[in-house]
Amino acid sequence: MPAVLLRRVLLLVALPLALARCGESERPNIVLIILDTARADRFPFDGYARPTAPNLEALAKEGAVYTQAFSAAPWTVPSHASLFTGQYPSLHRTDCGSLRLLDRAVTLAETLQAAGYRTVGHTANPWLGIEYNFQQGFGTYGETWREVPQGSEDTGAGLTNEKVLRFLRWRADNEDARRQPFFLFINYFEPHLPYHPPEPERSRFLRPGVDPERLKRLTKLGHPDEMRYIVGLSDLNDDDMAILNDLYDGEIAYADRRAGEVLSLLREQGILDRTIVAVAGDHGENIGDHHMMDHKLSVHDTLLHVPLVLRYPPRIRAGQSIDTPVQLHDLYPTLLGLAGVPPPQGVTIEAVPLPGTGLPGAPRPKDAAIIGEFVGPPVEFIKVMQELFPERDLSRYNRTLVAYRRGGYKLQWGSDGRHALYDIAGDPGEVHDLASAEPARVQEMVRQVQDWLNRPARQVHPKAHAAAGH
Repeated sequence: MPAVLLRRVLLLVALPLALARCGESERPNIVLIILDTARADRFPFDGYARPTAPNLEALAKEGAVYTQAFSAAPWTVPSHASLFTGQYPSLHRTDCGSLRLLDRAVTLAETLQAAGYRTVGHTANPWLGIEYNFQQGFGTYGETWREVPQGSEDTGAGLTNEKVLRFLRWRADNEDARRQPFFLFINYFEPHLPYHPPEPERSRFLRPGVDPERLKRLTKLGHPDEMRYIVGLSDLNDDDMAILNDLYDGEIAYADRRAGEVLSLLREQGILDRTIVAVAGDHGENIGDHHMMDHKLSVHDTLLHVPLVLRYPPRIRAGQSIDTPVQLHDLYPTLLGLAGVPPPQGVTIEAVPLPGTGLPGAPRPKDAAIIGEFVGPPVEFIKVMQELFPERDLSRYNRTLVAYRRGGYKLQWGSDGRHALYDIAGDPGEVHDLASAEPARVQEMVRQVQDWLNRPARQVHPKAHAAAGH
């Protein structure tokens, strides 16, 4: 038996005994950290040259990195709904038309809570608030965004960590609490517009010689400036965009620092190795890419390609870099499987366990499509844009989009009949639209998208609260 495999077997045998001696639950804890609006190409473990994420880079070396991870949606509400349900947006139907997570959804937190987990969540993103029902299944759910002082450079990560670290220290001192495994969900909002990283991250990534007044203006650039840019009315120039990119990198680094604090305490308390840790972006960001800003109205890879790291020494071999295409919401069956919690019964799950985990179950077929959806029409977005810019024709944005990646090509399908085709192997930046040059390929992939949108699962609504134990 290879030495590495032998060590893993011994760990699996010894771990329950060690846990019993220290009063810990035999089931692993779970920590799910989402870096809101974090795109994959800004992380060293995904090939970025700047040292934006030293803590997560260290974590990646101790677990598995998924270099081809894609979100099911390009913005917060549908992406998290997919992450929490294991379904694509066109099935869970939490998107532009209905921003509230449906009561009938059976969430990851609900399933873990029914299995005996203490469920704790903290979000700095108002889109994930109780108003939108994302607290479903959490025994404790904090909305840090409500407490952030006006004008604060920290958009909630510091306050979130105060609460998270307090919980972990309380648990360490409470024998009864230690007998119960926990599921901890954290959303750090930092990389979201506006970009105003605190020090020292700001100076570490900002190019020298930037005019202070210019910097002050750009750190305040937020809504509706992103819409002004999209409709072609912005005065931002190339130098401005370069500075915004520096500030964005600083925000990634600051979120990494805060994530590192949580990981350090878990290690200090001696529970990191019996905790499943997943860190990911929920979606990416356009910072001038494709003539877009923010993460609206687009299904380019700048929005769908996200970082994903998974660490759990008893089951996941350290140092893996996995280039198999995966979906972010594959975390749903993966976290349940690693925790030994059966999936909810009577519920459609459109995700598979991540490779490299040794979990049973059929993997996603090699020729299966990787899909991202912007389910429209985006009524509220367009309404706001029309009020702000009444002189602009916004009809081109009034549609549903589907990113359909298969066989080395990616189709950006539009419900209005406007489609774009990219050879993603030769043109990963999605610069050269091949739709007019390859009409037959477009036609075939359009048919496949339409079959996808009419799939049988969409004709059956998920059963309410069918999780085990409910």
